[in-house]
Amino acid sequence: MRKLLVLSLIMVFFLTGCACSKQEENAPAENNEIQENQDNEEKPEEEETIVEADPQLPGAVLVMVDNYSKARPQSGLDKADIVYEMLAEAGITRYMAVFYHEEAEKIGPIRSARPYFIELARGIKGPLAHAGGSTAALALIKKLDVDDLDEIYNSGKYFWRDKDRKKPHNLYTSTDLLVQGAKAKGYKISNEGLLPVGSEWDGTDHTEDVKISYSFGKYRNEVAWHYNGEAYERKINGQANEMQNKTKILADNVIVMKAKTRVVVKNDIPYSDIELTGTGDAYYFAEGKMKKGTWEKTSASSALEFKDEKGELVKFKVGKTWVQVIPNENEISF
Repeated sequence: MRKLLVLSLIMVFFLTGCACSKQEENAPAENNEIQENQDNEEKPEEEETIVEADPQLPGAVLVMVDNYSKARPQSGLDKADIVYEMLAEAGITRYMAVFYHEEAEKIGPIRSARPYFIELARGIKGPLAHAGGSTAALALIKKLDVDDLDEIYNSGKYFWRDKDRKKPHNLYTSTDLLVQGAKAKGYKISNEGLLPVGSEWDGTDHTEDVKISYSFGKYRNEVAWHYNGEAYERKINGQANEMQNKTKILADNVIVMKAKTRVVVKNDIPYSDIELTGTGDAYYFAEGKMKKGTWEKTSASSALEFKDEKGELVKFKVGKTWVQVIPNENEISF
């Protein structure tokens, strides 16, 4: 119905000889902006409209997802609007997936939270689903007043265990259960954490694979993004990154950001500590093009922002976005 309405309006403009404006539709968190042609000597541009699918959820819900080799294949990541990937320990990464536009009947396996994920969640302001966490992470949840859906301590009935998989890689939830849990606890569900979008994308032509290494010791974790002419296909260790239902992960935007990362050894296990408050280098990939910029997070509770080399907020393509957070010293192959 919405598409028919947009097409009808465009036909009316043409038939009446009306000078059309060029429209950009921002992320749901922002109002529509209309950029009108200010130069009367130029021919009026035809209207260009971004039509996004109506969100199926009342707001964004966040989920911590396991990425240990025994946790694969996962479920639900293909339906997330944004996925952030960061190191957890010894080359093993963890995901924080943000769901807003699409419902997901099965999300997981779900694991624990770490402090830097808590800071990220606080900036997005959505309820965070997880299974416990480090002592520092649990303390930070209370300090930053993050809306908390913890399977271990306060929200067990909104999760389930898959009997066909072994613990601890068998804990799951769904967007429906998380919305129920958030409403039951009186949490606000909004869309404040989504990235701004725009109708145009500029940059340097770049169709080569984007390769990122998280490998450490015996843990091999090589990520690659291949542009197929329409979207970016994700690979892990040379293989297509598929979900449990065989759906491949595709992204419209890929962001690689470098952050200061140090290793803290506890019980002979090297855990990661990532500084997300501050700024650093960022690389953006969309439509077979690349541009450089910076990321910025001014405080533990502020939103993570992405800017171009001029210091202006980057507007991404409508669709799904993956954010790869890597240590400053790691190289990106592209």
